[in-house]
Amino acid sequence: MSAIQVKDVPQEIHAQARARAEELGCSLGEYVLSAIRKDLRIPLRAHWREELLQRPGVDVDSDFIVATIRAARDGSE
Repeated sequence: MSAIQVKDVPQEIHAQARARAEELGCSLGEYVLSAIRKDLRIPLRAHWREELLQRPGVDVDSDFIVATIRAARDGSE
């Protein structure tokens, strides 16, 4: 397993992270690793956009959109 060292962490952030880890009942290292894992599950905007652009388009005319909105407002289908 690899190690990561973070330098120049402001004292305030270090104290907040240590307190959060304590509240969660884990070590500071476990807390930081959990935060990294959580962040890495979020796709980067560029990747998200690229994936979205690769999806097939939807061809819907304006009459359908207006009818759908009106139906939703009226509570009908």
